[in-house]
Amino acid sequence: MLEAARKLWDLANPGGFMYRDAVFFAVRVALDERAARRWLPPGVALASPATATVFAAHFPHTSFGSVYDEAGVFFHVKRRFRNAVFCPWMVVTDDVALIVGRELLGYPKKLAKIAFDFGRGGGDEVSAVVERRGRVVLRLRGRLGEKVDNAPPMLGQRALNVRGSLGLATQRLVTFTPRERIVEVRSASSEVIVAPQSDAWSERGERGRDPLDELGLGTVLGAHLYRVDVGAGWPPREVRTIGPSFVMRSLAARWL
Repeated sequence: MLEAARKLWDLANPGGFMYRDAVFFAVRVALDERAARRWLPPGVALASPATATVFAAHFPHTSFGSVYDEAGVFFHVKRRFRNAVFCPWMVVTDDVALIVGRELLGYPKKLAKIAFDFGRGGGDEVSAVVERRGRVVLRLRGRLGEKVDNAPPMLGQRALNVRGSLGLATQRLVTFTPRERIVEVRSASSEVIVAPQSDAWSERGERGRDPLDELGLGTVLGAHLYRVDVGAGWPPREVRTIGPSFVMRSLAARWL
């Protein structure tokens, strides 16, 4: 029991950072409000104007010993007049990161293959290719620009997620705010390419999985490459229960 408690303490790393020198390529896009609303839980609305952040990330140093890549989508939302982000879709390359993110914070993480190149070796090109179950579902491309001092936070903002197991168990809307120290930010040009679903995937029983083309992602508004350190803030707080209708609506994006 004492050893388990010590491991949990080390994982949370109170006062320190769970992730050091993490790299995020974050692309801000316009959202089709009608399409995006389907993926929101009750009590959460889109912010105005409706936007989302599509990102790829690399975590070279973590408190739980994993080195992994990640990709996901944040909707910019509000609840009771307070701004936040909500994650309808996220994938990772590491099982421990998946478990920690799902069980503790409610991120809908699934396993995927991610090839993320972010200008290592002095280059200015950035690219990410996300593959799930044998098909490419997302591509990000960009070119790095100048360093900037006024970029918005990446993870250091209020988050709303839905936490709970799949089945008859009650889901809970939780909120938390990670601690973030921005090390460096560069502007970037970018494009987002989402793979449309096809009849061929239906024949393989894959249609409906990772329905990024149904989230309402639209025109690119801007992009940045972040280097950040991220630590745990206050533990997630439950703010309301979520009924089974949300689970059914979001099943393909969050669990399949």
